Amino acid sequence: MKLSKNRFSQFFLKFTLFTLILSNSFGQNPVATPTGPTTAPINIPTNIPAVNPNGTGTQQTPNMPLPNKNRALPTNDPTAVRTTGVNAADQRAMTKEDSLRVIKEQEANEDAAKATLRRRIFGNNYFNTVKFDPSPAINIATPSNYVLGPNDQLIIDIYGYSQATYKPIVSPDGFITIDRIGLIYVAGSSIEQAKERIINRLAKVYIGLRPFSGFEPNTFCNISLGAIRSIKVTITGEVIAPGTYTLSSLSTTLNALYVCGGPNEIGTYRKIEVIRNNKVVSTFDLYELLMSGTTKNNILLQDQDVIQVLPYVSRIAVQGYAKRNGLFELLENEKLNKVIEYAGGFNAYAYTHRLKVHRNTSRERKILDVLSKDLNNFSVQSGDSLVIERVLERYENMVTIGGAIYRPGEYSLESNPTLTQLIAGAEGLKGEALTGRVSIVRTRDNMIVENIAVNLDDIMKGNAADIALKREDIITIPSIFDLTEPAYIHIQGALNNPDAVEGIELPFLRNMTIEDVLVKVGGLSESASLSRVEVVRRKRNVDPTSTNAQISDTYIFDISSDLKVEQKGSKFYLYPFDEIFIRKSPNYVKQTFVEIQGEVIFPAKYGIQSKTEKISDVIQRSGGLTPQAYLEGATLVREVQLSEIEIAQRRQAINEIANSVKGNQVVEVEDVDATKKSSIGINLTKIMQNPGSNEDMILQDGDIIQIPKRLETVRVQGEVLYPTTVKYLDSQGFINYISHAGGFTKKSLRSKSYILYANGSVDRTRRFLFVNIYPKVAPGSEIIIPQKTTTAQQQLAQAQGLFATVAGTITTLLSIFTIFKLTK
Repeated sequence: MKLSKNRFSQFFLKFTLFTLILSNSFGQNPVATPTGPTTAPINIPTNIPAVNPNGTGTQQTPNMPLPNKNRALPTNDPTAVRTTGVNAADQRAMTKEDSLRVIKEQEANEDAAKATLRRRIFGNNYFNTVKFDPSPAINIATPSNYVLGPNDQLIIDIYGYSQATYKPIVSPDGFITIDRIGLIYVAGSSIEQAKERIINRLAKVYIGLRPFSGFEPNTFCNISLGAIRSIKVTITGEVIAPGTYTLSSLSTTLNALYVCGGPNEIGTYRKIEVIRNNKVVSTFDLYELLMSGTTKNNILLQDQDVIQVLPYVSRIAVQGYAKRNGLFELLENEKLNKVIEYAGGFNAYAYTHRLKVHRNTSRERKILDVLSKDLNNFSVQSGDSLVIERVLERYENMVTIGGAIYRPGEYSLESNPTLTQLIAGAEGLKGEALTGRVSIVRTRDNMIVENIAVNLDDIMKGNAADIALKREDIITIPSIFDLTEPAYIHIQGALNNPDAVEGIELPFLRNMTIEDVLVKVGGLSESASLSRVEVVRRKRNVDPTSTNAQISDTYIFDISSDLKVEQKGSKFYLYPFDEIFIRKSPNYVKQTFVEIQGEVIFPAKYGIQSKTEKISDVIQRSGGLTPQAYLEGATLVREVQLSEIEIAQRRQAINEIANSVKGNQVVEVEDVDATKKSSIGINLTKIMQNPGSNEDMILQDGDIIQIPKRLETVRVQGEVLYPTTVKYLDSQGFINYISHAGGFTKKSLRSKSYILYANGSVDRTRRFLFVNIYPKVAPGSEIIIPQKTTTAQQQLAQAQGLFATVAGTITTLLSIFTIFKLTK
């Protein structure tokens, strides 16, 4: 059909417009400028006023890049998109949010750094363990130095001639009230002082409390502390959580320190002051508790006491091979030896002869060497770092001896200064020692390693001076066995030993005979030939210039059943590396068997009588066939050897299955059977009609003859609609049985259909022109319809590709023909 010019123009115009629309949809933004006002880019300053995390005032954050979501693109960027307008309030909100986030991150990093530093301080673990109970012990005897105060309860027990119990409580004014006694002032007094004062007042009522007119007192008084009061203690200075705490009146300085979390990263552990009534009443050194367990200045606190923790004065870092690494605080008069004491001393691998101290000066750092003798006098400064190195991996007095010696190993140079003394200390030489060539490997002072050869025979006989040893000398006593190639005798063949197939190696011994070797390997097997024992010996003087030079000597012997070698002349002794072969007797044959199964009179296992026994012979020996025997279905099962390719394929298949079961775990299967049972199709009908013919096969060991009953079914499987098993009928053919299975599927490859017969043979579908000639169906056979390897779409695509190729070829030929015609 031809198009007019107008219609063609309209079509071309529509196609052009459609192309432009597609390009605008999938390409860049349209070139047209947007109508309407644009918003100028936002310039957010880098110095942002941020809110103080404490809630008061503002603070300046350092210059930091803002997140990309808050940055505006410059207007002169050709790839920039139109910016969105952001008002000032939104800008301030984003600024505060980002500033707070940055501040919180900085605070978290600082807290983590401080916690890391505190973990290094010696004594910090005391305040971080959950095993420590900060509460004071209450169920204890009343401390004699306990000072009474308001709200303390006293228990006054009067016993003896008079009995009474009072439980007064100290009033806010410091008095206790006792019936018939009145007020007694006890505030600020210790328990002992208060006891004396109270007994003096009670003695006026209870006469027996004091001696009277020469009589001993018969009334007694015991005063103890009952309920205790609470006190308020202020903890200030360099602690984790300073503040005012309400504690028990039995609390000590250590209890208060634990409650506030202990000293912080710059707080002192050595001078913790307790201030009472504006005076320092105690200076507590926590190191006394940590090092010796004593707490002599750990006093009981009183109400309104102040605990002050000042910054440390001097702190030293210890690292390396000390028992305890970390930061240690020193007092003014303490030396370097105290640092090592606080660090627990040196560990087992420390190099103690010389220590290194790294010190900060006013301009830079420097290093100081401190000898072990100067530790008690070396003054340290705050910020010093003590480095304890590891002892050298070398010995200052070790010599080593090895080889043909009874006790090889390392020995002390002081105890064994000479070669003969070292050998004596190592329990002497072995019998195979080669004393004429003893080797000493020595390292000189300039680190050059040299070898010193020594004739130990001359030294032992007194013909040469003894050798003085040096540190790190290595002495080797050679053995004559080390200088001789290991010799062996190899034997293989018909032996009573499971390793005889590959051969057995025995160490060579002088004067060894064939009989000795046979006894060692277990003797001869039943199949051994007594007239064929062969020994192959090396030639040690082969002429290299001769082309037909003899390269081995062969000796053949007869042997009796009692393992005596029959030989003439002198006795035959074996040489090193002799090879002995015990041949198998050609007259010896093991029994072989064949099994017959199925429809015979006597199905069983039968021994093969001759090398030429065939299938028909065994069937005749088994009593013949039964009336139900189906000859066309008879098979011969034989074990065949797999090729290397088949073994590799089987191993790969097993590995793939094993890996799929194990998941991601890789499984490698090494052992794969090298044989398999294979069914061989036989024509038993012809064999029985003509025994001994070419159809009649010679049997082998392990063969199985299977003769089934007459089969009356046919199995259909593969690419059919309903794979099934149907009854065999002589009148039906291949297509009939396919119909019983529902017919072919769309994926059926009809031209490649085949039949597997009951005897194991296979017949395929043949093709004549465009007609499939299907094989004949027999009872017990199996019809198999394979699947097409390509789908209908793939076939259609192949056909379209073929047609396109043909069309392109024709078009090319027509074009060439037209050009050729126009050029004429």
